[in-house]
Amino acid sequence: MSPPIVTFLTDFGAGSGYPAQMKGVVLQRLPAAQLVDLSHEVPHFDVLAGALLLEACAPRFPLAAVHCAVVDPGVGTERRALCVVDPEGRRLVGPDNGLFTPFLGEGARAFALEDPRHVPAPESATFHGRDLFAPVAAFLAGGGDPEWLGPRVEAPVRLRWPAAAREGATLRGECLAADPFGNLVTSVRASDLEGRPVHEARVEGRPARFVRTFGEGRPGELLVLVGSGGRVEVAVREESAAARFGLARGAPVVLALG
Repeated sequence: MSPPIVTFLTDFGAGSGYPAQMKGVVLQRLPAAQLVDLSHEVPHFDVLAGALLLEACAPRFPLAAVHCAVVDPGVGTERRALCVVDPEGRRLVGPDNGLFTPFLGEGARAFALEDPRHVPAPESATFHGRDLFAPVAAFLAGGGDPEWLGPRVEAPVRLRWPAAAREGATLRGECLAADPFGNLVTSVRASDLEGRPVHEARVEGRPARFVRTFGEGRPGELLVLVGSGGRVEVAVREESAAARFGLARGAPVVLALG
């Protein structure tokens, strides 16, 4: 039998001791668990950036994996704590602040973490990752049923989740988040292109060239391409598009399709 898998995504920073404390809590309860870091470098408090990373990473794991995600500027407040079970059966644990928006499609279920038989009372008001979410992730990875955690939540928080708008042969989207290379993920998905060629691209009014891969770009050239996560991205070869062109969340992207 394969060992249970628990993944971790946070904005704590790789140099902090907080992720290690969460892992220790899981291993105390589930010594055979396989622990995987998705990222601890989500920009601080940036729930949308965390949601995009989860969208890219979680589907690459076996469905039996449990994903513990903590980007939680509201820790210790009245915001709910959740377990989300997506339509495919994927399980995610974390705050009810929109972090799980990509997994809340039709058929998804969400449960509040409230039943004291399976949900511990946090020792600290400021570290629910260690005291609440990690123990619940271990419980689920060890075979616990999400329905045992607490009542059903019918309306979990959802982020504004931009999508591409089509106007004839034109797609309009926007930049959402920059990765560590300075490439900007956009709201345009590969599927929005419908396999059609891109004849013209503009990013915040600047002309860009649509390419297949980074290496096709010329030094300093603004590029648009389909990234590995299935979204259109804005890039510069061997540079940061975000830094070179001052691009940030909300920058408009316009693609003219053939």
